[in-house]
Amino acid sequence: MGHFESNMAVLKQRFPDLHGRVAAAADDGSVEAVETKTGGHVPAVTKEGKRLFVHSRFDPVKEAERFIGEIDTSAFDLYIVFGFGFGYHLEELLKRTGGDSLVLVIEKSPLMLRKAMERRDLAPVLAGERFFMLVEPTEEAIADALKGKSSRRTSLILHRGSFQAEPDYYGNMQQVARSYLSTKEVNIATLAKFEKVWASNIARNIGAFISAPGANIFYDKFRDVPAIVVAAGPSLHRSLDFMRRNRDRAVVIAVDTSYRILMKAGIVPHFCVVVDPQVINARYFEGSADSETILVADPTVHPSVFRLFPGRVAVTGVAFDLMKWIERLSGEKGEITHGGSVSTNAYDFARRLGASPVYLTGQDLAFTGGYAHARGSYLDEQVHLRTGRLYTPEMFNRFQLTALPKIFVKGIRGGTVHTNQKMMIFLSWFQKREDGNLVNATHDGALIPGVKHVPAADITIADSPVSIGERIDALFGTQPGGTAGGVVRERLEKKIGLIQGEIESLLPVLEKAVGYSEQLQDLMREKTGGRGSAGDQGKVDYLLKKLSETDRVVESKQGAKDMISFTIQRVVHTITEGYEIDEEDRGLGEDELVAKRSLYLYRGILDGARFNARILKKMAAIIGRV
Repeated sequence: MGHFESNMAVLKQRFPDLHGRVAAAADDGSVEAVETKTGGHVPAVTKEGKRLFVHSRFDPVKEAERFIGEIDTSAFDLYIVFGFGFGYHLEELLKRTGGDSLVLVIEKSPLMLRKAMERRDLAPVLAGERFFMLVEPTEEAIADALKGKSSRRTSLILHRGSFQAEPDYYGNMQQVARSYLSTKEVNIATLAKFEKVWASNIARNIGAFISAPGANIFYDKFRDVPAIVVAAGPSLHRSLDFMRRNRDRAVVIAVDTSYRILMKAGIVPHFCVVVDPQVINARYFEGSADSETILVADPTVHPSVFRLFPGRVAVTGVAFDLMKWIERLSGEKGEITHGGSVSTNAYDFARRLGASPVYLTGQDLAFTGGYAHARGSYLDEQVHLRTGRLYTPEMFNRFQLTALPKIFVKGIRGGTVHTNQKMMIFLSWFQKREDGNLVNATHDGALIPGVKHVPAADITIADSPVSIGERIDALFGTQPGGTAGGVVRERLEKKIGLIQGEIESLLPVLEKAVGYSEQLQDLMREKTGGRGSAGDQGKVDYLLKKLSETDRVVESKQGAKDMISFTIQRVVHTITEGYEIDEEDRGLGEDELVAKRSLYLYRGILDGARFNARILKKMAAIIGRV
């Protein structure tokens, strides 16, 4: 059996979907196998009339040794390699790594793989359980391949020859992988910081939520009327005249951070969107006078938002599936898409209004002029309050500039601009909308690929066919105000009482489960240390049986399970994504690690049950006063 047949047999066993694609790859002459000086073969590709060798045509093995030798393989346990070529570098990487380290390779060309299979014995590479491969993957396929691996110590390896042949493709794939890993890190950090805040705020806002009209009363009511979404990037002040000229021609939608700037400039936005749960975002409205602006608030915002904003309020729907029961019982309020930044929510709100086109302003997504926010915003004012002779505003801004690694991207006004991975996530979000009606009119900052950019000075907006303010007033005026109906209160009170009863019955069960998990961890620790006894397996079986019984009881309490699950997403995420609980986890045996994660889970569930018992009591008290 030749190389091709044996390689394909292994490929079919390990990667059956890929096997068919490689077998069907047509030889169009774009990849040529060339014999090396040492008797092996390397691929050559022709690019713009130039012949490029993906590996050294003299000694690809030595080249691979030097290339992989530059990597500290003791520092990583996940390697994402961009470019397969003929696999010399992958052989060397697998040889130098071991244990539980994984190698994921992304290759663009099925023909490249077919040529490699024909010329080299790659069965040892393909057959290894530590090796995974994707060919021309979608972003979803990359996300699936990395699921459960985002907590690993990851090295992104750009194979030089492959990148030289396809620089745009592999550069983009590297950005996709980096973005996914960064997003997962942001997700778990966000869950750790906010999961209980979200739940607590929803409970404390229940009165406002059931009393206020939904944002959906405005949906599809401004079809083909332009909208201007106003973020608070550093160049915002250069766009104020644009908003001032067009305030009556377009729906002006501020975000919480830009609201104060617009009001000081005499520009009253039609809407202001607020979604952040932190108390600092409520302070954007301190001292605000009543105005025509409608506040569009997510139910997870800090409760003081509703106290500090003196005007009319509409609320969006509950974004979390596990808390949707509140909206089902009180009436739909209107979905809104979350993209991690309030400006993404504001854009989505504009599109749900039916507005077109949607103009972005103040959406720098970069540190324009060395600043993170527009001058005069609440955040900018806080810089001056927190600084002094020994810690100046310049030092504060320098900290913000260096808090995350610098990334340089194409700028709106040419050249490159300084951004970071956090803002790149939002940039990518807008890019993925592929919305032909989205226009970036931001004065300066990062260029968003795929989004039309037009300077504000070059935009002419025709008179609106409707009076925007009058339509908003009419729509808001049709909604019942004041208090929620008695039927809604009764439904919610009944549901809350049911969940409270379920949680009360679960607490003693969960307390015992934590004890069982502690005993299980002790047994596994003794087993690992060689101190276990012959009867330990019976104890283990008993404890596992008791924990299974606990699981069945928890599963039977659907309302309580959903509420608890919502407030322990960090715990669930930590386990399902393979994150370490403590630093020493890498030294634990598999059985001990499983036992530790079991204890971590049941402690989390118990903590979530106790927390939810408190917030449900608060929710019931508020509903009783509505």
